[in-house]
Amino acid sequence: MKYSDFTEFVRPHCQGVPGFMLEKAVRDSAIEFCKRTGVYIPEAEEIVISAGLSDYDLTLPAGTELNYITDIFANTTRLSPISYSELLHKIGDGTVRGTPAYYSQRDNTSFFLAPIPAETDTLRVLYSLKPSATSTSIPDTIGKEHRETITEGALFRLQMTPDQPFTNLNLAAVKKQLFDREVAKTVRQVKFGFSGGNLTIRKREFI
Repeated sequence: MKYSDFTEFVRPHCQGVPGFMLEKAVRDSAIEFCKRTGVYIPEAEEIVISAGLSDYDLTLPAGTELNYITDIFANTTRLSPISYSELLHKIGDGTVRGTPAYYSQRDNTSFFLAPIPAETDTLRVLYSLKPSATSTSIPDTIGKEHRETITEGALFRLQMTPDQPFTNLNLAAVKKQLFDREVAKTVRQVKFGFSGGNLTIRKREFI
C-alpha cells in the first residue's frame, strides 16, 4: 500500500497540504507504528552459522530496517537474549568454541552469538521490521489493517505543523491520543496473538 494511497483519508482533514508533506507524515506515522508495536514480522530467516564466526547479518527486504530480533532458534532450542557487554564477557578472549546459547544486538543490522560456534549449523531468526526513511509504501497486510491508526498518526503530525492553514493543536492532541490508544491495543495483539490468524506474514518489500 503506497503512502499516497492515504491521501483520500488525510487530505479532507488537512485542506491544502502539499503531497510531499502528506506522504512524509504518513511514512513517519507508519515507522512509529511499526517500531512501537513490532507488528511487521516476516517469516523466520534461516541463517547458516560457521565455526569460529560470532557475528551475522540479516537479509532484509528493500526499504526496511531491522526493528528488533524477537527470537533465535537452534532447532527447538531458544537462544537467550543478553546485553552486548554480557556477550563480550561470555566470549572472553575468543578462544573458546561451543554451541551458541546466547545472542545480542549492537545495532540494527547484525547480531552476535556466544559461545562462538564450534561447527556449522543453521539457526532460525524471527524479527520485526519498520519502514526505512526512504520507503514509499508498506505491505497491504499492515496498511489496510491499520489504515485508520496510521492516518491518525499522520494527521497528528500535520496538525502540529506550525503556521499552516491546517494547523490545529487541539485536534492534533486528540489524534495523538487516538493513535497512542490503537498502538497500545496492537501491542497487546502482537504479544498475546491474533485469534484465528497467524502472527507472521510473508516478506514484502517496502518500495
